[in-house]
Amino acid sequence: MDQELKEKLNKIKAVAFDGDGVLFTGRSFIAPGKGEVLKERSHADGQGISLLRAAGIRVAFVSGEKTGFVEIIGEKLNSLPSVEEGKWPEIAIFTGPQGNEKVEVIGKWLKEIGVDWSECLAMGDDLADYQLLQKAGIAVAPAQAEEVIKEIVDYVTPRKGGDGAIRDLCNLILEAKGIDQRSLTLR
Repeated sequence: MDQELKEKLNKIKAVAFDGDGVLFTGRSFIAPGKGEVLKERSHADGQGISLLRAAGIRVAFVSGEKTGFVEIIGEKLNSLPSVEEGKWPEIAIFTGPQGNEKVEVIGKWLKEIGVDWSECLAMGDDLADYQLLQKAGIAVAPAQAEEVIKEIVDYVTPRKGGDGAIRDLCNLILEAKGIDQRSLTLR
């Protein structure tokens, strides 16, 4: 990793993840009369999020969709023992915002937790994330992100969204901060 990227990552105190294409693969299974019934994600990404939280980094999910999938994953991760015991703060969950609305809700969240935009990393994959990626102190995209997004980010992960991209990012942040992930609480 180059020195400039390492210095930026070392300052990170908060991370905002998009839903489809980042937390989930972007593929969904649809049942007649029921709509979306399944989405695909990687457990390695969930572990990466836990490692970030164990390292003291705040996490938010910000998705344009209100389908219940982001909320379910957030609720699952917010019910881990470290959260229930008060060791980790809850993941903030924002559903519905698109474009500049994502900047507004994440800006409000950052203010509430006392974190500056320069200390915030955003990870997104498509146009609904464009403004948020431009505003964040560091912007990251998964491997399959649209080219218009890859052109503006600081880093593109080796793996695709929903398939290890978040874990790639988490590993990179911990490396930049000099934190041995084997020393962190897993849950």
